[in-house]
Amino acid sequence: MGPWGLLCPRSGGEWSEGEQRGPPDPTKALSVASQGSQRLSFTGEFRHTIDAKGRLIVPVRMRDELGDEVVLSRWLDPCIAIWSPDEWGAIEAKLRAQPSGSSAARRLVRKIAASAHPDHVDKQGRVTVPLHLRELAGITRDVVVVGALNRAEVWSPDRYEQQELEEGQLEELAEDLDF
Repeated sequence: MGPWGLLCPRSGGEWSEGEQRGPPDPTKALSVASQGSQRLSFTGEFRHTIDAKGRLIVPVRMRDELGDEVVLSRWLDPCIAIWSPDEWGAIEAKLRAQPSGSSAARRLVRKIAASAHPDHVDKQGRVTVPLHLRELAGITRDVVVVGALNRAEVWSPDRYEQQELEEGQLEELAEDLDF
């Protein structure tokens, strides 16, 4: 198995099991997090571009939190989430815990899991954002990368501006959520 339990191609067109580099068991990623290990904290807003090969430079501050391996996926909002392997393990555990008898749960699992793209941060600090994820998020070239505490989010500037709160809405939202 390759990173995150995926089969990897070998020369000659065969598929082989390689070394496991992601969290081998999503529940272990959760238990480590609950035992007081350092929690990731993605914060900030950054303007970047995606190059012609679909590569995005991950902001340095976020790159330090992520490490060398990441998982990109669609998210609940019209954006792309970038996860550390441990945080992706926590998402996988939540997805696995969904009741398989529920059609809504199966749809949620299918949409998020099918979109997942494991990747490595290259020496220039870039990750490859697959075309299917860029299309889902409405991204062509310019992006806004924002911190969302346990993940980074990559937005099209237009969609990000559309979801921004107007004056006074933040207070209303905080009150509604008892924050």
